[in-house]
Amino acid sequence: MRKNILLVGLALLPFTACPQRATPNLEFDHVWIVVSPDAPERAALERAGFRISPNVNHNDGQGTSSISVEFQNSYIELMWPDPKVAVASGREAVVEKFRNRMLWRTSGWCPIGIGLHRISATNDSLPFPTWTVNMPWMPAGSSIQILVARDDTKSPSLFVEPRALAVDEIKNRDAIQRNSPDAAVFQHPLGVKRITSVLLVSPEAYKPVTALTYLQKLGVVSVAPGKEWRLELTFDDGQQGHSKDLGPDLPLVIRY
Repeated sequence: MRKNILLVGLALLPFTACPQRATPNLEFDHVWIVVSPDAPERAALERAGFRISPNVNHNDGQGTSSISVEFQNSYIELMWPDPKVAVASGREAVVEKFRNRMLWRTSGWCPIGIGLHRISATNDSLPFPTWTVNMPWMPAGSSIQILVARDDTKSPSLFVEPRALAVDEIKNRDAIQRNSPDAAVFQHPLGVKRITSVLLVSPEAYKPVTALTYLQKLGVVSVAPGKEWRLELTFDDGQQGHSKDLGPDLPLVIRY
C-alpha cells in the first residue's frame, strides 16, 4: 500500500538555507490532487480510461486518505481530508490546509502537488531554503524535503521524496515482464505506460516561487499562465495523438 506524501504545515524542522551549488539531480516522481471526500472524482479518471489501484491509503496522524493510478515511472494520487483517519495532536492545521486545497475553487489555494526524487544517491543541496518532514511510518533516518515555505498559501506543494519512497521504474518494469499479479495496476484501457512531461498551468496573477522556477529551468516541469490551476500530463510522448480534458471534475488535461 502506497504511503501518501505529507504536504505542508508540519512545524518539525526549521527552514534552512543551502549555500552549495545544486546540480540537476532531480526528476519527476508523481503528482497529487486534493479532491472531495472519498474521491468521487475517480470516476473522471475511469471514464478517461485509467485503472484505479484497489488500495485505499489511510494516513494516520495526518487525517487524510488517498487512492492512486499507477504508471511505470509515476502515479497520480487523489487525496482528501478524511474524518475517519486520526490526526496527531498539534497537527490540526495540516488538515485545515488540506481542506483549503480541496476547496481551491473558492479558497484560492492550489490543489496540486508535484513530487520529485533524486536520480543518484547524492543528497546535493538546493539553491533556496527548504525544510524537512519526518513521520513515524517513514523508513528510519529518511525525510521528505519540502521546497515551498510553510506559510505559502498560493503555491503548489513541491517536495523531494527519499529514495526509499520514490517510484522504482526498474522494479515496475520487472513486475510487468514477469506478468506478476501486482502488475495489473499498470494495465490501463487507455493504453498509456509512462508520464513523459508535466505542465503546470497557474492563474495569471500567481508569481512562481523560486523552487518552481528552478524546476522549470531543470526541465522537470513546465509552467504556463492560465485562467486557473490545472495540470497537463503527457503520456508516452503523445504517441497516440489524443487529448482529454477531465474538467470540471479534476483540474487535469491528459495528452497521449
